Amino acid sequence: MTSSLIEHPRDKSVRARYGRKCRVMIIAAAGLLATGAFLLWGPIGLGNGPLSTGLGYGLGAVHPSGPVGFVIPIYNSGGSSAVVDGLDLISGTSYPGPHVLGLEVLTSGTCIGAWPVRQAAGGFVLVGCGGTDAGPLVGHAVAPTHPVSPGFPAAAEIAAPRPGTCWVMTKVVVHYHVGIRHYSATESSRFAVCADSAQVNAAMKAAESAS
Repeated sequence: MTSSLIEHPRDKSVRARYGRKCRVMIIAAAGLLATGAFLLWGPIGLGNGPLSTGLGYGLGAVHPSGPVGFVIPIYNSGGSSAVVDGLDLISGTSYPGPHVLGLEVLTSGTCIGAWPVRQAAGGFVLVGCGGTDAGPLVGHAVAPTHPVSPGFPAAAEIAAPRPGTCWVMTKVVVHYHVGIRHYSATESSRFAVCADSAQVNAAMKAAESAS
């Protein structure tokens, strides 16, 4: 003869209430995390948003020593200013990516290519290009720009490649926000700087293959 343990209806009710309470607590915790992320970062915008960069060209350069800089024109097709939160320069190849030393805003930026860098009060300028230093890029507001304008003159200061090497860039990512909405705009750009002219072609081929 076998016996079975019959569960009291009250026990079932207690367990059911406990299960419902646990589910409610989990949902509430998830809601609090989502609310915290929203308050900290704001909603995430879809796609690149209104900002774009004008570095779509391919360029190889030789720079054997000292920091090198170049202009990163930024365009804002929206109706409101966008505040820059950060900028990433990505290699996407077996070559090292650019080692960023500084990001500034210049008073002018109508030239392209790699330029020697000269240190200025609180920042840097490009020798022979770009005007004077107008402050750090991060935290700067980019007003709406006209499509045929030279764009907002952001600039990057990059460490020179080590002797016998190159650095390669294939993508530029601008992190920014408009109001409380945050975006990351990614655009392709083939740019290589080498310490030796004999290496430029191979570095540019690697950049083109990764694009």
